[in-house]
Amino acid sequence: MSGTPSDGIVGGSDERESDVFNVRMRASAGDEHVSGAETIVVGDGSGDTEDEVASVAESMVERALNHPRGDPDDVTVTVERLSRPLRRVEALPVVTVDVDDADEGRRVAQELLARAGVEDDIQTCGFDVIEGDTARRGAALIDATDGSRLDPKPARGVRATHIGTSDACRDALEALITEHGVTAAETVQEAVVLATAIAHAPGTRAELCWSDDPDYDAGYVATPAAYYRFPALKPESATEGGRAIFVASDEPVDEVIDCLEAQPVLVDGVSGGRKVNSDALFGDSGVI
Repeated sequence: MSGTPSDGIVGGSDERESDVFNVRMRASAGDEHVSGAETIVVGDGSGDTEDEVASVAESMVERALNHPRGDPDDVTVTVERLSRPLRRVEALPVVTVDVDDADEGRRVAQELLARAGVEDDIQTCGFDVIEGDTARRGAALIDATDGSRLDPKPARGVRATHIGTSDACRDALEALITEHGVTAAETVQEAVVLATAIAHAPGTRAELCWSDDPDYDAGYVATPAAYYRFPALKPESATEGGRAIFVASDEPVDEVIDCLEAQPVLVDGVSGGRKVNSDALFGDSGVI
């Protein structure tokens, strides 16, 4: 599997469509994040787009009010009619890598990052920022050459938004992920969609991510080639988590951030996937 970055988003197609909405939800309790969700609603010409948007918003509120992380005291839903052309892309192939523990997961993740062009000392910058900055809400944007932070407000990070998936793609992804023996298929499906949009942004070499949920030890590395999920990637019950995006140094930072935060992306298509043992992931010619 391989992917080749180019100007703009890798692959896919731009479409200017009428009645395209981005629906986003964020729920919090005090200063603590409780739940979030996002999708894109594309009108089908029937004139019922507004009703569908209202239904999506209602389901997001219900999700927030019934979240296992607790009761929120603030739920914000944002509905935005999109004016920029919608970019449609296929989901990254989903590769589930069996590992015995977080130490093995981290070793394999580091090898994947290295093969994506992120050297060991730069990888350390990514691991350190995820493990050490729990207050940051967005992703850390890291120069893949020298390890410097590229996001202008490191305390905030960069929020990848205006992302969604078609119903058919969502269902197909969840079915594929379930075949891999994953019980949290919806959670992983949402992560694949987000990672796909990030991997298709200009200059993206790789993404490293795991959750701050102490009951969820899985994490992933995503590259333009695939989404590699590890059942264990962080110490058991750890509450530190986040996202680091490694970007080629020759990409204009403002264009990268604009693409991540403002370019509408609809993930519409599945590329397949597989489940492998860690020792079978790498072949003589690279990642297999």
